[in-house]
Amino acid sequence: MTIGQQLKKFRLLLGLSQADMAAGIVTASFYSKVERDQSEIVIDKLVEILNTHNISLYDFFEAFDKENLPNLNLEKKVYSYFDNRDLGKLIALKKEVKDRDILIYLKLKLIIADLEGRVHEMPQNSQEELRKICLEEDTNAQKDFWDIAISTPLYNFAELKGLITYIFNNQNQYDLTNDQLLISLMNLLIRYLDRCYKENHFAEAEEVGKFVNAMPSNFSIIFHKLVVKYYLALFNNDSELANEIIGLINQSGFQHYAKTLPQIKGEKI
Repeated sequence: MTIGQQLKKFRLLLGLSQADMAAGIVTASFYSKVERDQSEIVIDKLVEILNTHNISLYDFFEAFDKENLPNLNLEKKVYSYFDNRDLGKLIALKKEVKDRDILIYLKLKLIIADLEGRVHEMPQNSQEELRKICLEEDTNAQKDFWDIAISTPLYNFAELKGLITYIFNNQNQYDLTNDQLLISLMNLLIRYLDRCYKENHFAEAEEVGKFVNAMPSNFSIIFHKLVVKYYLALFNNDSELANEIIGLINQSGFQHYAKTLPQIKGEKI
């Protein structure tokens, strides 16, 4: 059961059109995407829709299976620890998750293998399964980019470049005011930049830099923008700026994150 499915069910019970259901609160086109689980609606807009049409909050949320909540919380932990590149917490969570949720377990295995530089040791069938799952949804219907960011080691550079180019060319269809989408997109771009650096794709890295500079000033991605600047400093052989950024990252308490970044030539982070 999803929010979109529940909204559609109650709308049909009330005999309303999508435009009627959304009137004065969100656009009909956005509401249509919510019903089709292609966009996420913020909680205050959802509550406003429910209150406008006298739909009880209890009745609306009663259908959601409470047994799914632990897995949702686990996924949030996975994404949060991945966002912080906290290898210790990821390893501890992997031990906790084993035998509880195979997909989350596989994601954790991939993240840990990637951070430890041993993705090649993962069984090929596990890689293929994750590759299929993480790109299962059409990018056009993407609610966030966490799974694609996690799975970047499973794709060759041409595939990643095609995906990033698609996002750049269709950026208007994404809600860049949504913090989760924004943070997950920055994680994807940072993982892509890492591949650009390791495989010497300077022009592609410059395109990422331009895109990130044009992104909205949002407190939630200040740190991520700093990491992007670090990669660009490496590309430009600006060791002074790169060292300054690493110093800021370490002073902010993200020493574990700094250890996952490429080293400045001839130096140890």
